[in-house]
Amino acid sequence: MPTISEEQKAAAVHRLSKMSEQHPELKHRLADARLELAAAILAMDAVEERIQVGEKIHSFQEQFTVDVAESAHAEALADLLRGGQ
Repeated sequence: MPTISEEQKAAAVHRLSKMSEQHPELKHRLADARLELAAAILAMDAVEERIQVGEKIHSFQEQFTVDVAESAHAEALADLLRGGQ
């Protein structure tokens, strides 16, 4: 994975701030996507804990849900950065 410079990080913070002001509906969409991702990760972790104590279940569905949520979060972030819908 390439290293992101401090200048690139600062530019991203500036861009996110500017686009969040200009497109509040996209900012809310990003927040919703972040919440969905967090909930999916917590659900996956709960299943993994149950597996570790010997329960015979699989976490495929939870992992798929996390993958979908990650994709939705990335798409919402990209839309916000680009100012699109």
